[in-house]
Amino acid sequence: MDASSEYPRNTLVYVVSNPEIRVLLDLRTQLGEELDRLRERVEQLEEFIEALDSTIGKGSFATADVAMGVTTGTPTEALAASGEPRNIVVLNKSGDLELATIEVIEQNLRIIPADHAVYNITRGAFARFFVQDILGKFQQEDRHRVESGEIEWDDAFDFEVKSEDKILDEIVIKNFGEESRLDEIQRTLRWTLEKIYRAR
Repeated sequence: MDASSEYPRNTLVYVVSNPEIRVLLDLRTQLGEELDRLRERVEQLEEFIEALDSTIGKGSFATADVAMGVTTGTPTEALAASGEPRNIVVLNKSGDLELATIEVIEQNLRIIPADHAVYNITRGAFARFFVQDILGKFQQEDRHRVESGEIEWDDAFDFEVKSEDKILDEIVIKNFGEESRLDEIQRTLRWTLEKIYRAR
């Protein structure tokens, strides 16, 4: 028996028009999107663990670049404390592709994509993970600190994503705060940009 004889011809129309089925289909779509987001998060956390293991393995030995103040993706406390503009070149995991540059001026950051890179800001790794889960988290933390009287509004974390036709132009971050935040922004930015990278 073929499919046409097994089911009435209007079965498909019924399934699509049935409100309960539509709700279930929408729910399935939402669950699929959430699963994709969680998979991205797991992969990113695994890379963090790998980076930590590598750092632990190196012990406390400083590289020549760090000793000379050269920055190629490894922020130091001097970046935020010196008051002078510094650049952090964000490279991909293998270190052979420049993804972006982070300009650090005191407590402010400016993230500029590499000339050869195109980043769509609507992609999940960028919109949901980097903007919502990372930058949004810092923003929310500082809002709570303002409300509790710990800091003033002028000192609170804030950011702006600038784009044209959904393509990233730059990200401006004000009052990034502690050095640990700069470290996390740099690590998660690298992971995010590598995920959504497209050559111009």
